[in-house]
Amino acid sequence: MSDDNLDLGFDIPDDALARMQDPEILRKWPQGLSDMLTVIHAALRRAGDDDDTARDRAFRAVRALAHYGGGRSLYVPQGQQLERALRDREIWERFDGSNVSELAAWTKLTEAQIYSILAEQRKLARDRLQPGLF
Repeated sequence: MSDDNLDLGFDIPDDALARMQDPEILRKWPQGLSDMLTVIHAALRRAGDDDDTARDRAFRAVRALAHYGGGRSLYVPQGQQLERALRDREIWERFDGSNVSELAAWTKLTEAQIYSILAEQRKLARDRLQPGLF
C-alpha cells in the first residue's frame, strides 16, 4: 500500500481497495455508501488529487467510516451546525497555547468565545481519551 498522509489508524490489505472498486460489488452497496463514496471522491478531486488517488482515498475513507460507525446510526449535521463544529475543531487543532488573539482575528470571534470553544474542545478530547465510567 502506498504511504501517504491519510493515516486511518488500521491496516487495509493491499488488494482490498482493488476488490472494492469492482463495479459488481459497487452496485450491491447500499445507495448511501455509494453516494458517500461519490461525494468524497469529488471532494478529493476538487482538492487537487488525480482521479486514481482520489478514488483510492475515497474508498479508504468510506472503509474507515464503516469501520468506525458500521452497524449504528451516525448523525452528520448540516448547514451552520456542521460549519460551527468544523470551525471549532479547527480552532482546537490550530491552538498552540499562545495564539488566542490570532485565532480570534482569523475567526472574527472574541477571545472570550475562543476560550469557551477551547474549553469545550478540551472536554471532547478528554472524553475521547478517557470515556466515563458510567
